[in-house]
Amino acid sequence: MLQEQSTVGKAAFQLFFGVWLLVWDSKSMSFKQVVEQQLYSIGAPAILRMRADASGSAVVLAYHAVSDDPCYSLPGIRVTCELFKRQMKHLADHYSVVSLDEVANAIRAGDPLPERSVAVTFDDGYEDNFTNAFPVLAAHDLPATIFATSAPVLTGARFWVAWLYEALLRKVDAGLIAEVFGIAPPESGVEQAFNAISGRLNYCSIEDRDALLDEFEARGAFGDIPSRVVNVDQMREMLQRRISIGSHTVSHPILANLSPESRNAELRQSRDDLSAALGVEVATIAYPNGRAIPHNFDNDTITAASDAGYQCAVTSKRGPILPGANVLALPRLGVSQVGGMAKFALTLERFRLRARRASGAFI
Repeated sequence: MLQEQSTVGKAAFQLFFGVWLLVWDSKSMSFKQVVEQQLYSIGAPAILRMRADASGSAVVLAYHAVSDDPCYSLPGIRVTCELFKRQMKHLADHYSVVSLDEVANAIRAGDPLPERSVAVTFDDGYEDNFTNAFPVLAAHDLPATIFATSAPVLTGARFWVAWLYEALLRKVDAGLIAEVFGIAPPESGVEQAFNAISGRLNYCSIEDRDALLDEFEARGAFGDIPSRVVNVDQMREMLQRRISIGSHTVSHPILANLSPESRNAELRQSRDDLSAALGVEVATIAYPNGRAIPHNFDNDTITAASDAGYQCAVTSKRGPILPGANVLALPRLGVSQVGGMAKFALTLERFRLRARRASGAFI
């Protein structure tokens, strides 16, 4: 009887998993979210957590802004404060939250990681990482890594990504955008305009990018746009409570688009300046944008990062981390408020299942 129940249970689980994969492949986002919410409400993540990990696997989460203020970050890279609290409690209750250094060290040594290993990271270095995320992490005694763009956080230079989005929220002037950037922006929509402009700027040299933004700022009359990044004192305080600081380059360019000289300067100067300011060795980096297709980073970027002294690098390529992964090109799971807690919990388990399948187990 017990064997029969076990067989039935396994068959039911396989059916459930198969339906879920079909849902995930669906083109309808609203349909996905409805089904994910239903699966979450009946306890599907708890069922999935019963499955053992592939040995040595982990999931690295990639956050950006943690804020209820929508004025400086795209919806796709922002998490509300309440959702972040729920997500961190979920991790603390059900997972082994490890540092990124622990993940990289285990890969290099060939050692197993704890069951259900998850690491938490943040890109860009927003001030809300200190004001909103850090207290939650500290309350649960969770480690995390913040990848700071060094020029804005150390010198007060404009963090162009956040500045541009906030400027466009204040005013989208199609004529000015066309004149300054030489593009025809979408007819409406801040997010669409941001994507069009940033797509243009990402393929400029750093000097040309900054010159275009200077002209746009001078002619746009956007008013004072405050800095939205952490400062040195805040980073030093977080270093005392299991938070590590990594590099996100000097000025957030697409590294694969730069000349070798500019790429090396972005990598080396950021690492050197952050290390000197904080009094610790900065040896990790998140490649800006970090997707392999289109080429935001490539093999030359990886080699340059290694030559610059980085021991670990993360990307925006989606996937779990498997034994033997390249520690200078680790995949992550990007987190946003889209889909809420249901999407977060189910996607974590989907990544763990992907790791199991890669190790030869179907479920």
